[in-house]
Amino acid sequence: MHGEQVIIVGAGPAGAAAAIQCRRLGVIPRLLDRTGAAGGLAENAHCIENYPGMPGAIGGTEFTENLRAHLARFDIAVEGTEVTGIARNGKGFSVRHGSGELSARAVILASGTVPRRAHIAGEEELDGVHVFYDVVSLLRRRGRPRDVVVVGGGEAACDYALTLASIGAAVLLVVRSDRLKARGRLAHAVQQTPAIRVSYGTAVERISTSPLLTVCLRSTVEEGATEHNPGALLVAVGRDSAAPRLLAPLGVTAAEGIAGTIPGLFVVGDARIGSLGQIGMAVGDGIRAAAASAALMENL
Repeated sequence: MHGEQVIIVGAGPAGAAAAIQCRRLGVIPRLLDRTGAAGGLAENAHCIENYPGMPGAIGGTEFTENLRAHLARFDIAVEGTEVTGIARNGKGFSVRHGSGELSARAVILASGTVPRRAHIAGEEELDGVHVFYDVVSLLRRRGRPRDVVVVGGGEAACDYALTLASIGAAVLLVVRSDRLKARGRLAHAVQQTPAIRVSYGTAVERISTSPLLTVCLRSTVEEGATEHNPGALLVAVGRDSAAPRLLAPLGVTAAEGIAGTIPGLFVVGDARIGSLGQIGMAVGDGIRAAAASAALMENL
């Protein structure tokens, strides 16, 4: 056990912003992330163009590199360990992780989100082999696939489709409804990209390997099914906060947000929102929680 400190769980934009702001305010935080690296899902972004102050649009990989360099300038290391539990400990907390336990006066929970499954027959068995839930994981495992079926019509699905098309993959975007949920520039970019074909009113019925990956698609408006043999299946049908498993024993929910009912416990970024939000929103959450944490440390 170590002395009083601020522990930040998750090194995405919210957690990284919190760590940097803590250092600016004279507090040395511990930044924990199961991957051992900063960035979170931001690395998946095809194009980040609404973050104020940037000279132009950048991709998620470049943004993540900049984020890691920013942490390094403040001498903040990301500790590669998974947090498995948080408990009350007097006025503070005990934080259990892969290699031990830490005590903290404040905990900033920036644990992000977990993907929703599409409940497709065969999906669970092929998870991580042929089925993926973010584009970075797919590319790390499968290299550059020639073609990919992407399931979903929201911003994440469209963004992933654009990334795959930009590296030369042919993309079939499978959308259950009759229109994209994504709007504006992102939807327009998908519709104007020749390598992306959108199949509206369509659902994935099942997937299998024999030995090729086979994806069976069925129309939701008419009879008939078709089979495809893509290099991979990418599911992007929504995400949920990863915080509940850590918050449930404390009797609180992620919805309580930045200033919840337990002093010193803050839920920020996508973990608070419960879905994929915007980087600017996550950064603002992290800075606010860091300021509140630093104030607690001053009152020790």
